[in-house]
Amino acid sequence: MIDYHVHTSLCNHATGTMEQYVRAAVAKRLSTICFLDHLTFQEAGRHNAMFPREVPMYVNSARRLARQYREKITVRVGLEIDFSPRHVDRCIDIVNTFDLDVVGSSIHFLDGEDVVTRQSAWGRGEISADVVYPKYLRVLESMLDYDYFNVVCHLDLPKKYNKRPSPPVVKGFLNLLEKIRENDLLGRCAQLQIPVVTGSDAHSPESVGRDLDKARDLLETAGYQHLTGFSHRRRETLLL
Repeated sequence: MIDYHVHTSLCNHATGTMEQYVRAAVAKRLSTICFLDHLTFQEAGRHNAMFPREVPMYVNSARRLARQYREKITVRVGLEIDFSPRHVDRCIDIVNTFDLDVVGSSIHFLDGEDVVTRQSAWGRGEISADVVYPKYLRVLESMLDYDYFNVVCHLDLPKKYNKRPSPPVVKGFLNLLEKIRENDLLGRCAQLQIPVVTGSDAHSPESVGRDLDKARDLLETAGYQHLTGFSHRRRETLLL
């Protein structure tokens, strides 16, 4: 299996060294590990992401580990860039400047508030799902107008706190991908031949490869036979 969503301590909310993550992946017999650490240009999220000036060191460290462990595992490196329409040009500059294997795009902020943290009004249960989900959908649709990234990260992120949208809101997601319900999303993606990448979103070495066996079962049930990997922004097809 491959783990294409692993963070590092540079994001300030993960623990462990990059090498510890690689060693954990080797111990779990993964074929590939890809660092996909956070980068955001939004003021509200700066404390939970690396600074742009740290990207060269981050990329070089991953490449060094790739050489060091090349006989044991494939090590890739990319970025999970938080989407903001105001900062698209800066995102593109970063993507074009560095030798990255993959670029993921994600949405954590709605109207400047981080909806992922439990300290947010959403996390505290003070905002209705029928308010948050439509906002998230609008930003997601805007994000999909751009092509500087390879992967959409955690498409269903708002359900992190087990707050599900009402049927009218779900219909908005259906228009985006025809069907987005938890049990049907993978199957519909398979029917539409949308490539899929597996990732643990690990924030500690112990979490590397977490639940990838369950992910494989879900993917096989949905009809997938292959995974997608990336090398220097070029897509690779891998056996599931």
